[in-house]
Amino acid sequence: MDNQYGGRNRQSKKKSAARVVIFLFLLAVITALGVFSLGQYMAVQSLQSSLQSLEEKLDQVEEEKNRLEEQYDQLREENEELREENKMLRSETIIEHGNRDTNKVAITIDDGGSDAVNNRALDYLKEYEVRATLFPTGQNVESFPETWRRAVEEGHELGNHTYSHPYLTNLSEEQVREELSGWQGAVEKAVGGSFHSPFFRPPYGDGFYSGQANHRERLQPIVAEKGMFPIMWDVELVYALRNEAYSAARITEHVLNNARGGSIVLLHFTEADIEALPRIITGLRERGLEPCSLRELLLAEPQT
Repeated sequence: MDNQYGGRNRQSKKKSAARVVIFLFLLAVITALGVFSLGQYMAVQSLQSSLQSLEEKLDQVEEEKNRLEEQYDQLREENEELREENKMLRSETIIEHGNRDTNKVAITIDDGGSDAVNNRALDYLKEYEVRATLFPTGQNVESFPETWRRAVEEGHELGNHTYSHPYLTNLSEEQVREELSGWQGAVEKAVGGSFHSPFFRPPYGDGFYSGQANHRERLQPIVAEKGMFPIMWDVELVYALRNEAYSAARITEHVLNNARGGSIVLLHFTEADIEALPRIITGLRERGLEPCSLRELLLAEPQT
């Protein structure tokens, strides 16, 4: 009997121990599942919080977008008004010189010559650290695109001088537009991108002299459509020296005797004009005048 009882007792203890192990295992599993569930819950809560924060930021971005769109619309309206005002100004303004109360003198050079002459002018301007405004024809730009790309890269301004240098008073309005657009296309191809100049110089000055009011009334609105001002001059050489020997020395003398603060000097890409260029630059500086581009002249502050 004792052996039977002892055997049952041992079996009962083994079963109890197994139950304890199973219980502890289940408890551990339940605990692990609880911890995992808590982690998932916290992650969901964090995600919901992040989503809410993101939605708030998106709302703020949307509000900012709407505000910027309103500002853009307002600026566009203001810009349209300014464009109209500027167009009216361009249609009424012909620039012959700058402010006389500045020491600036604009150096402008017209037409374009041989590639050697064109580059010699750029070499001189670079050597003497002068930025000028150059008015090549579109045909010359097409012939020597690398040279005119160099001019832009070195900081010079290019102004529209028509494609083929015609007398504008002999052209229809549509032909005038074609001449201006032809120049534009040639320059944009040469420089490899969009290009705009605010300056237009009529070939020979034709149509824009003071005695040509009827032609000016017809031509100037076309120039204004393209966003440009007609640029004339107050110091020139071709007509002034037409009865004299046209030499570099005489060119230099005439420019230095006639240029003053605010002057616009008209030169051409000829051998004589370009040969005179270094002496013109140094001579102006010796007189307290500073050669510059048209933009620099027209934006210059008056001297006290």
